[in-house]
Amino acid sequence: HGARPDRVEEIVAAALEISDARLAQSGVAVEWTRPAAPVMVRGGEVRLQQVVTNLIGNAIDAMEASAEKRLGIVIDAGGTGPVRLSVRDTGPGIDDPERIFDPFYTTKTVGQGDGMGLGLSISYGLVQSFGGAIRGANRPGGGAEFTVELERAAHDGARAA
Repeated sequence: HGARPDRVEEIVAAALEISDARLAQSGVAVEWTRPAAPVMVRGGEVRLQQVVTNLIGNAIDAMEASAEKRLGIVIDAGGTGPVRLSVRDTGPGIDDPERIFDPFYTTKTVGQGDGMGLGLSISYGLVQSFGGAIRGANRPGGGAEFTVELERAAHDGARAA
C-alpha cells in the first residue's frame, strides 16, 4: 500500500517534544543524535509517533527508582536491511522479555503509574500493521532496550524538510 515515506528523525524529535515535560520532571537525561541525512521509512507518522512516545514513557516509568536516569535513542540506518530505532534506558531491565508484548502483561508494580499493560501490546500491533517488528531485550550493562525495525523507504518523492 502506498504509505508515503516518513522521516524517522522527525518522528523521534516530535515524540521527545511530547515527552519533554515528563523527561524534565523525572530528571531524565536524553542522549540522542539526529542523523546527518534524513532516514526514510514506511510507517505512518501518527502511529509511529505513538509507538515512540509510548516507549519513551515506559522508559521514564522504568527509571523512576534508578540513581542514574539516561534515555538513549539510536537510529541505525546502516546497510540495506531495515532501519532500526532503539530506545534504551537505565532502569532495572525486563523481567520476562518473552512476555512483554502480551496484552495485560505489565512491567509496572501495582499502584505505579497508569499501567494497564496495554501500551506495549498496542505498540506491537501498530508496528506490525505497517510491516515492522519490535523487540525488547535487557542490555548487558543493565537497563532495557526496545528496538523497532522499520521498512526502509526509497528517497524518491521524499518530502522536503
